Amino acid sequence: MQLECFRDLAVWRISLFPPGDLEACFAVLDADEQVRADRFHFDKHRRRFIVAHAAVRCILASRLGVGPGELQFSRNVHGKPFLKSYDGTVFSLSHAHEMALCAVVGAGELGVDIEWCRELPYDNLARRFFAPDESTSLKALAEEDRVAGFFSCWTRKEAYIKAKGLGLSLPLRSFSVTTCPRQVPALLSSQHEPSDVGRYRFWEVPVAPGYRAALAYRGNESEPPRYIDWASSC
Repeated sequence: MQLECFRDLAVWRISLFPPGDLEACFAVLDADEQVRADRFHFDKHRRRFIVAHAAVRCILASRLGVGPGELQFSRNVHGKPFLKSYDGTVFSLSHAHEMALCAVVGAGELGVDIEWCRELPYDNLARRFFAPDESTSLKALAEEDRVAGFFSCWTRKEAYIKAKGLGLSLPLRSFSVTTCPRQVPALLSSQHEPSDVGRYRFWEVPVAPGYRAALAYRGNESEPPRYIDWASSC
């Protein structure tokens, strides 16, 4: 079945505290998702998984004009999920702490990432996992910008990896992005595919205080993404 309902780029912001019945969200999931949800030891982790995955089903179903339970998912060899039977429908899910994002577009390469800004050994992580120019750029930031810079860099890199659909086979150090939180998000270099520079568009996704998020997209849509708050209802 081909997607006819929408072609525009949109990002849904999802609170993982549903105002309604959690078990109603649980009922939307398929058998495999329900098993995965029940494997969580802590209730908060189970709740976050249920709401995030139910939201994705409801968002996609409402755009496609089908029931949430009708959707079937699969994964590529690197673990990137995709919809079966709906060629051309591209989506990306990311969640952190009590927020999730679901990005959707009719066609193209798409990745979204959200991170909760918690205390981490930022300099050590940047030196170990980021490209050398990124690590150098982060060190040059003013002290008050270091945390936001680290998570801006992290989310931009993760969004690009998700858009490429290559998972851990694409090393974090093999490409670089802008790091300053006030700088336009962009891909600066890519050893894997140099032609990606200038072909991918990046946006900083507006989210709640304490979070950073980014969107990476390569495709034909020329307008910036629409941002929509999910109403926690299927």
